Amino acid sequence: MEVRSMVAVLDYPGRRPEAPVTALGLDDMVPLLTDPLPIEVTGPAYAARLDGFPGPVLAYCAASALAVHLAHRLERPRALVFFDPMPATDADVARAYTIASGQVPGSSEQAVPVGELPDEPDLFLKAVHEDLTQRTETALRAQGLGDDAIAEPVAHFVRQHVAYLAYLLAAQGPLPREPVGPMLQILSRDHPDHRDWLPEGELTTIRIDSDRAGLTAHESARNVVLSFLSATTRRPH
Repeated sequence: MEVRSMVAVLDYPGRRPEAPVTALGLDDMVPLLTDPLPIEVTGPAYAARLDGFPGPVLAYCAASALAVHLAHRLERPRALVFFDPMPATDADVARAYTIASGQVPGSSEQAVPVGELPDEPDLFLKAVHEDLTQRTETALRAQGLGDDAIAEPVAHFVRQHVAYLAYLLAAQGPLPREPVGPMLQILSRDHPDHRDWLPEGELTTIRIDSDRAGLTAHESARNVVLSFLSATTRRPH
């Protein structure tokens, strides 16, 4: 059984030990999180910068929040599939900032108080941008490089990390409660059930005997997704 219609994928690009959503091996998977990634700090604003894809959406972990915001914004029921869904947390943001600042030689403590981010995410992200820019410029100048030589690598490094922080900030917080369409959450062996975080409406939950790293590459996950999409895409909306 194969699903021939296109499906959108919300899965933050980059290296990680867990298998990507594309490991499902479905035909016609369209990634929505591609460069240049949005620099927005709220779910609705982030979703507004994504392609208005009309069909089903597969989302991994915190990107499940963006899938809900996207479906809510487009105001048309669609099938949503979440793999180990969960909101991003302040700890995730703090960890990402720590990793970014720690990659700059000679950096010391973080310059931006992470505790301020829940109330002022825009100001927090602006301050982080300025902090990482200053750190990186200082480190490269210490190696004897001039402004012309450092401009491009500094901009690339800073934007890479700021984009990830923006993604985490946008994936925080409560979601719209209104139903957005049939939903399927596929959980790995030990992942907590976050059904209370997801919108109201039809929700199917499947737990697979797999660790988190292998969830999207598991044959059972592929079969469950194919069955769900085959059933929901035939429904009239």
